[in-house]
Amino acid sequence: MSVPRIHVISPRTWGEFGNYLAATRFARVLQEHLDAEVSLWEAESMLPWVGDIGARIRDITLTSSDTGTRTERYLALMSELATAWPRDFEIVPTAGAGREHMLDGMVAHLRENAPDLVVGTKGFISRLCVAAARAAGGRVPPVVHHVTNPGLLDLPLHRTRHPDLTLVGFDWARTRLIEQEGADPRRVRTVGPLVAQHDLQGFLTAPVEPRPDPGPTDTTAGGAVVEWGDPFATRRPKLIIFCNRGGEDYLRIVAHLAERDADVDLVFIGYGDAETTRRAAALARRGNALRWRFHQRLTQPEYFEYISRAAKAPHAFLVSKAGPATTLEAAWFGIPVLMLESGLPMESWVPRLIRDEALGQCHRAVDDLVRGLDTWLDDPSAIAACKARATVYADRALDQAAAGQRIAQAVREILERP
Repeated sequence: MSVPRIHVISPRTWGEFGNYLAATRFARVLQEHLDAEVSLWEAESMLPWVGDIGARIRDITLTSSDTGTRTERYLALMSELATAWPRDFEIVPTAGAGREHMLDGMVAHLRENAPDLVVGTKGFISRLCVAAARAAGGRVPPVVHHVTNPGLLDLPLHRTRHPDLTLVGFDWARTRLIEQEGADPRRVRTVGPLVAQHDLQGFLTAPVEPRPDPGPTDTTAGGAVVEWGDPFATRRPKLIIFCNRGGEDYLRIVAHLAERDADVDLVFIGYGDAETTRRAAALARRGNALRWRFHQRLTQPEYFEYISRAAKAPHAFLVSKAGPATTLEAAWFGIPVLMLESGLPMESWVPRLIRDEALGQCHRAVDDLVRGLDTWLDDPSAIAACKARATVYADRALDQAAAGQRIAQAVREILERP
């Protein structure tokens, strides 16, 4: 008997890097725990217009002047899409609505490949999978909705009760889906959050040397991870700044560290943003140039080298936007977070998680974050205390082996169902 074929379908262009990382992690869990052929597919390869929406989301993210404007613009786009794709469109015939052809690429994919099970990693994508599976005819494969970010359940576009199985990371997300959408409790399971672990494999490293004295050209260094000191030899704080959504706020942070002449080891990752990375490197002063490193991209081993060193240090923390994947990943490694609210409504639950579990600090404005940064640098024992609490939370809530087993068991039952 041939092994079942599972297709995981995820948008690459929605949600910066986190969503596709989550889909990658989910696909690997299935591959590791099931006797199945698992493949990961970009939704944009079947439905190019999904990429057009992703471009609009990215524009909102990068060009909004403040968090309030970002929230307003994002909600307006979600409302527009929810009107075009109303509740229950996935099971109600859409004849005359003029949208049938928009599913043609996914319908053709399912007809040609005939997977035994389909997984969607955003609510809207899962809804499209349900509709396309019904339209493809023949044997309709079951559809699993993996909720990568429970905050999306607040948006009607991403809520659905029609997949054969929905997997969520938290009990409160399960309750919300059942109460708000009327989902069948037997079809919604809490499996625990998966930590994407930032698989940056395949991206070239591009460290930029700090340039204390601005000149007409930049120098770049390629190759292996730079030496970042022995974490056991010094109690000097170690900072990782992960900038993957807008650079000006993060430049403000680096500038403040330079003005303070902070005695810290710093790694700045301006993900995919060469100009921001160059500008950040230009802020470094001569006294800290040898201990501050700036990267546009990192390979997976290089990123994990920095992460592992930071995790061993008593006074290390991560500065980034308050995204769910980045926050949970930091907690899993045992690294406190100092974060900015993103202004995206589906991430509004993350600051509450940081506060309730004492994983670090989260601020709405960069000036507030800078003041929080100063309090930590003035009293590093506060960093160590957050590190201890992050480790406790990870042990309690982020058991990846248990989450993988629960996911595999739930999917196995769907595959074995007559």
